Amino acid sequence: MLKKAFRLKKKEDFAKVFRFGKPLFFKPYGCKWIANELGNDRLGFSFSKKHAKTAVMRNRLRRRMVGLYNQRYNFKGLDIVFFTTHPVGKLEMPDIEALFNKIPPQNT
Repeated sequence: MLKKAFRLKKKEDFAKVFRFGKPLFFKPYGCKWIANELGNDRLGFSFSKKHAKTAVMRNRLRRRMVGLYNQRYNFKGLDIVFFTTHPVGKLEMPDIEALFNKIPPQNT
């Protein structure tokens, strides 16, 4: 579970990332990221019922992304919103990890 300091919660923050963020896509997953001035990362999730039909699937996807982030990644000052672009079938960790690997490690 992410601490509150590491979550995107406000509608304005999500809107800023979606409007000005740099997009990355990998198979059925995508994300947009933008640098922030906080010095720590904040993650947000926007999974559509159209692409991940059940709450169980959406929560499992969110938990796997948070778990992977906590284990291996720290981007030092990015706001990142993850979303789905196509229907998600079986949740594959290599696909999620490949998306994380595309995000640059420093602020750009």
